[in-house]
Amino acid sequence: MRLTDRQLSAAFEIGALHALLKFYSTQGYVLTPENLIEGSEYRYLTSPSGNPANFSFVRAVGADGEFEIRQQVRVQSHVDPDIAFTPDIVVLLKDSAIEDSKRVDFASGKRPYYRVSSSSVVAAHECKSMNPFPELLVSFIGMLVSAHEWYPEGPGFQYTHDKGHLGPTLFVGGTARSIHLRMISAMQKAYRLNIICGLHEGTWSLVDAKNRMLRSAGGMAATVVDDDSIPF
Repeated sequence: MRLTDRQLSAAFEIGALHALLKFYSTQGYVLTPENLIEGSEYRYLTSPSGNPANFSFVRAVGADGEFEIRQQVRVQSHVDPDIAFTPDIVVLLKDSAIEDSKRVDFASGKRPYYRVSSSSVVAAHECKSMNPFPELLVSFIGMLVSAHEWYPEGPGFQYTHDKGHLGPTLFVGGTARSIHLRMISAMQKAYRLNIICGLHEGTWSLVDAKNRMLRSAGGMAATVVDDDSIPF
């Protein structure tokens, strides 16, 4: 059977989701699938047009709180409410409100416009089943800045390098060449994001993704912990 590009993209996204869930398990988070269909079937949301209430998600409970790992939830940016987009995977604070309303400038007012505030976003991840290239890598910075109210030094999170949530991550199917690897290394250091390439080759482990975060007690400003050698 020949799969369409859309089906291949959806399969890649689901693979990245499972890699992320495995990562959370290794970090000590307890994972529970929620909103199962008929109590047992997990329904993936791989299109931005779906109603999140009709699809499953995973609840993650750890030492720093409770969170929801979801697919395809539109994020309305703190930068400006007219800046909104749909990451492939988002980690949200528990019970984050997903608002809906009908707008004449969206689907001619025929379908609800679902969105969550970027103030509820812990990390937004993007999945690209293609070979990496400079413009693709740089474009992820726009999502980083627009989807995370805490970035770069807002309240709520601590930066770490060995524990906690995976920092905002770009999952890429193709393998990076040496010049791309240098660019990726520079971007990861400068922006505290992760770029993981070569996933089509089966290297789905996220252990090398060093930029991580923990929810801060009392809404502390984001700081670096466990590594004073990297300036903020």
